[in-house]
Amino acid sequence: MIRTILRSHWLHTRRDTVVLGLTFVLPIIFFTIFAIIFGSMGGGGDGIDPLRVIVVDADSTGVSARFAAALEEQDALRVYRAPRPTDEQPEPPPYDREGALAAVRRGHVSAAVILPEGFGDDFGNFTAQGEEVEVIYDAANPLAQHVVSGLLQAAAFRAAPDVLMEQGMGYLDQFGGGLTSEQQAAIDQILPFLRGERDWEELAAESDTPGASDASGGGAVFEGLVRIRSTDARAAGEIEEERRSAIVSYYAAGIGVLFVLFSMAGAGGSLLEEEESGTLERVLVTNTSMTTLLLGKWIFFGLMALLQLVLMFLWGALVFGLDLFTSNHLAGFLVMSVVTAAAASGFGIVLAALCRSRAQLSGISTVVILVMGALGGSMVPGFVMPDFMDTAALFTFNGWALDGYLKVFWYDDPNATVLQSVGALLPQLAVLAGLAAIFFFGARLLARRWETV
Repeated sequence: MIRTILRSHWLHTRRDTVVLGLTFVLPIIFFTIFAIIFGSMGGGGDGIDPLRVIVVDADSTGVSARFAAALEEQDALRVYRAPRPTDEQPEPPPYDREGALAAVRRGHVSAAVILPEGFGDDFGNFTAQGEEVEVIYDAANPLAQHVVSGLLQAAAFRAAPDVLMEQGMGYLDQFGGGLTSEQQAAIDQILPFLRGERDWEELAAESDTPGASDASGGGAVFEGLVRIRSTDARAAGEIEEERRSAIVSYYAAGIGVLFVLFSMAGAGGSLLEEEESGTLERVLVTNTSMTTLLLGKWIFFGLMALLQLVLMFLWGALVFGLDLFTSNHLAGFLVMSVVTAAAASGFGIVLAALCRSRAQLSGISTVVILVMGALGGSMVPGFVMPDFMDTAALFTFNGWALDGYLKVFWYDDPNATVLQSVGALLPQLAVLAGLAAIFFFGARLLARRWETV
């Protein structure tokens, strides 16, 4: 009897592709996504995607140029010196501090490094009175500030070892009793090799001194060769509060959109329930058309999704200090929520029209929504994702919605008018509105199977 029961359950499971997918395929998909994301963080250098960083050389000296070049050689950084060329400006000028600050604020890069005037003169000054290198960072990405600051110190040893040696010998000459003529001659001989003007193999051939060719080793023996001043791109003296607001806005959007999708998938199932009970057929024999029926459901479900988003963000504002009640934020939130709710409502209806039963809808919607949530950034912040995962987010519903909400609450321009703030959302609004239309018309085509001839 047990054998018969086992065989019966196996045959039932094998026929239900949704159950098979939820049992065996979905866990593998999730494992793959999170292994790619977090495996790249903990693996070797080849697995870590570089941080996008702007370098502004306000000093324009040989030393600052060599330091900037050393930063460009860091595998963990992708350095930009000027904006990308456009048709209007094929050769854009290099970034200045204000342009770099604006790029960090808008989320185009993770950080900016400003090499100040006088940097070359003070480079290697161990008296801790030199010019400070400014690191402008975005508090929404807590990793960038510390990673860039550490790499600045590493680059200091590779950028100009000859300058460091001359500075060190200067201090030795000043405070240590001076150098002999032989010592000074040895220093003069090695400087061209430290500057990279000659190859170390030439020195090994010219000198019998063992280990001369190892003098270029760039190991970090000291700490703090570069004095760093960190500047939050948005904080204005309230860094902790701004960082907290950023996290709240991120998860209000990420979690809010994710659960709106689940709600809309469940609401769309009412079509299947009406089909099973015969209610749908009785409605269609009246003067009500399928288009009118779907439009009514789309509007009602959209209003429910809008209410869900409003409650989520109100809770974030009242309990967790989300900065919602400013004119720019409120206007941006409302237009984003309207198009997000409309697209989510269409998503629920088209899924219902695609499926043949409530159980099938539940299984398919769970798979689709969870995968979109993982890829689109609702579960894992985008700044820890590899670059190609950011690209994959562009093919998800919640990826566009999340980008729009972050533009409203985090990457906004405080000096912009309400109209300018809403205008900055046009790409996200256009995509979500287009998805709403595509979902609705797709549902209308699929719903032909319910119409009587």
